This record gives sequence, structure tokens and C-alpha cells, in this order.
Amino acid sequence: MIEGRLLVAYHGCDITTRDDLVTGKLADLDHSKNPYDWLGPGVYFFEGDAERALMFAKASHENPVKMYTARAIGTPAVVGAILRVQRWLDMTTQEGINEFTLAYPALLAGLAKTGSPVPKNAAASEDDIDVILRKLDNAVFTFIHDIRDNANSPASPVPPPPFFQAVRGAFYQGAEIAPKSGFRVGTHVQIALRDNSCVEGWFLPRGEQLLKEAEYLEAVERREQIAMSRKPKKRAGK
Repeated sequence: MIEGRLLVAYHGCDITTRDDLVTGKLADLDHSKNPYDWLGPGVYFFEGDAERALMFAKASHENPVKMYTARAIGTPAVVGAILRVQRWLDMTTQEGINEFTLAYPALLAGLAKTGSPVPKNAAASEDDIDVILRKLDNAVFTFIHDIRDNANSPASPVPPPPFFQAVRGAFYQGAEIAPKSGFRVGTHVQIALRDNSCVEGWFLPRGEQLLKEAEYLEAVERREQIAMSRKPKKRAGK
């Protein structure tokens, strides 16, 4: 685990969410809890990559029915965050890999006892080259967190293991840049933050400015319009 690490991270969101965080109107972001989230539950950031965060925000804006984000995005934007994390589950290190390796068979054993199906990782569609729906990975990370959270309860008879404040992972995504090079157009390092107190502060990326009041209200309206398009339409006569 990396102790006391400070880093810069970026979150793709609606421009009103960006301004609300920077001005203090909004203190924290809600944790994503989708069963297919790559790194388990948490607030998702792109480490040191504002451009990649904006790509994600634009994808959410352009595909509202796919519900990439919990909050609708009418105007794609990026907000920066300074994170101070003491306790990592870092999947780019051997320690993190070992943690996952031990948890995986334990999860399978528990599912077998209850007769529950084993979650699977899969592409979103037959045409998708990326394994985006990480239900199995999510289940393993959630299992790791649950074990540690329960061990940290007052009733636990053994010394508690550290509570992981964040999970970090590198993902190779998109088409290959060159044949068998190992580099892909959408490769990124992502963080799932579980402890909101790790956010030291929010900031605007270089060159950006807060919206003026009239601009903010217009952005709210655009966001609400997108939010309406994400809701399933009712059948006639229903």
C-alpha cells in the first residue's frame, strides 16, 4: 500500500456539478454503485488525465440512455481534485494483485455455498472490443471491502485490517495504436474513491472559468432536458 500519497485526479461531469463542487455548493459526489463498475463502489476519477475525463463526460452526454453517469450531463466538463489517500488497494502493484488473487476463490466458495450464480465480465455488445461490464471484478472488490468493513466492527475479536480508502487500476481500452504494441487509444488509470474525506479540494482545470449566473441557469436547463431523455417513455394508454 502507498502511504500518504498526494495526487491530482479529474472527474468528468456536467458543468453545473463542476461549478457546484469548486464553489462549495456541493460538498461531495455520490458513490457509483453499479454492479458492473470496474473498481467496485466509489467516486470515479481519471488519474492525472483531464482530457480522458472530458472524453468520458462527452460520451455520457452523447449517449444519455446508456446511463454512464448517475447525474445527467447537459454540458460536458471536468473538475479537478487533489486527493490525499493513506490506504490504497492498488491493482498496479503486486500487493494489490495478491489481495485480489486471494479474494477471488473465497468469493466463489461463498457463492457456491448459497447457490448464487457467479457474475461475469463481458462486453456491452457483440461489436464492442472492450470488456466494459465488469460484474465479476466488481463482486471481488465489493467482497474485499465487505470483509474488511466487518472486521473493523467493534464486535470483531481480531485486530482489524486496514480500510481501503480507494482502489486504483490501469485499463487498456480501445483500438490498438500499433499492431501488438500494447498501447491503446483509450488506456487510462482510474480511481474509485471510497472515502470522501480524502478530497483535499476541488479546482477548475487550467484555462477554465466559473459560469456566470445566467450561463449557470442555462446549463441547468440543458442538464434537465438531458435528464428527461434518460427516463423510459411510457406506452400509449398507460
